[in-house]
Amino acid sequence: EGVTLLVYPGQPIAGREVKFTLTGLPSWERVDVTFIDPSGQAVGWIADAEYFYLSGPHGINANEAGIAEWTRYGTQDVEGNWRVKLNFDNRNESVSYRFQQLQLTGLTWFYLGPRLNGLIGPEAGVFFSDDVPVALAVDVQDRLKMASSQVQEVLGVPLDPVPDVYLVRDGENLDLLSRATLVDLSGWEGGYYRSEGFKPGIYLNANKLRARLESILVHEYLHHVNHKLVRLSSWPNVPRWLNEGIAEFYEYELSLERPRPDAFRMNMLSTADDAKSAARSGNLFTLSALESNNDWNNRSDLDEVRIQYDQAYMAVRFMTETFGVSSPFDILTEISSGADILKALQTVLNLTYEDFELQFIDWLSNWEDPERKSTNEYFQSLNLLYEGYDTIYDQREDWLDSAKIDRLETYLRWIWEAEKIVIELATITPPESLGDIHDQATAFFDIVVRHLTLDSRSSSISAANGLIPELNAKSNLLYDSLSNIEIVNNLE
Repeated sequence: EGVTLLVYPGQPIAGREVKFTLTGLPSWERVDVTFIDPSGQAVGWIADAEYFYLSGPHGINANEAGIAEWTRYGTQDVEGNWRVKLNFDNRNESVSYRFQQLQLTGLTWFYLGPRLNGLIGPEAGVFFSDDVPVALAVDVQDRLKMASSQVQEVLGVPLDPVPDVYLVRDGENLDLLSRATLVDLSGWEGGYYRSEGFKPGIYLNANKLRARLESILVHEYLHHVNHKLVRLSSWPNVPRWLNEGIAEFYEYELSLERPRPDAFRMNMLSTADDAKSAARSGNLFTLSALESNNDWNNRSDLDEVRIQYDQAYMAVRFMTETFGVSSPFDILTEISSGADILKALQTVLNLTYEDFELQFIDWLSNWEDPERKSTNEYFQSLNLLYEGYDTIYDQREDWLDSAKIDRLETYLRWIWEAEKIVIELATITPPESLGDIHDQATAFFDIVVRHLTLDSRSSSISAANGLIPELNAKSNLLYDSLSNIEIVNNLE
């Protein structure tokens, strides 16, 4: 009674996120949330940065006003009746909600292996199989338009209309599309781009969370841009590492201003770290070994497949950070005018191919992401302070299980240690992006000192116990924030 779950939008749309607000809870109440799909199976929680937790309940805390909020980032969630199970305040509740398709009129359809429905835009169309949510097709079309505007801003010149996009729900149907369009796939691809011939356009496996799907879409769109910047007769002179590197670089670069940028940054840093590790261990390919489309496509070892993409990304990142953001496209322009990669590098960068590669490997071996460096320094400091809190309360738990002697003396030591944490936190300056987390930490450690101070006196134990829900809630919030920093930034 008195507890209400609000679902927004009131009619959830398949392929789009759903927001939940639970009101009327006791202040700081812990709520275990479990999502149940139409088949009756519990599904994993999806973090803001789009990494999964194991299937089952996920705990969140209400705020002081007794309000708990969370979002389901379920672009893969199928149409049908879903349930959200809630466990809180010794109660178990279950609320149903239904995903339905976005209703559009005037769709065309045809068969290209699977049946495809057509959403025709002013420049190009998005064609999608029956099992792809209609809303996802609409959102893909909007993201492609935005990507086109972003790339035009980078290049400073108008671009041709965007290509058609084809969406299917799984790898099997992507394979059917590839055979219908005479493109050979290896089986691991999330999509491909066809530049000419029958049904040119971008082909995607849409069974991805939103950030990953958008990343692949932008990646394939950059292949389209590269093809348009280079004359057809000169295209064979474009090394595959440059084509893929530009696509990988802008896959991330154009996404970091999107909502929930951590979902993109996490993959970007993982890609960069893998390339750096390969450089340090001597496992990079030579750039000349990454020029041929046939050699690139014929690699079947997944570690080699990953490294060639990682290396191509970092080669273009090195180029943009060292020689300017226009340098990769300037090299394409030189190639389009008839130069090979050796001459293009010499003209644009004033480097031989060999010198470019040597400088790139040296840069990569010592590479540090500047934002992550400051994030890591702050994370390590804050994590140590949190461990200090853990130590205090582990000792307190042991003391409570013992004879409980020397109460005041024991608590004064813990209060002194907690106050040291507060003082030390005040000397740490967080990166701008972590200002909210610093505020969380400040509020949490202030509560720790207050709780220990009240708990140190027999006369105020009741007041101390009254702080425990808030203490636990703010501890959980800070712990989750630290875990997210660690996962997104690939930290140890």
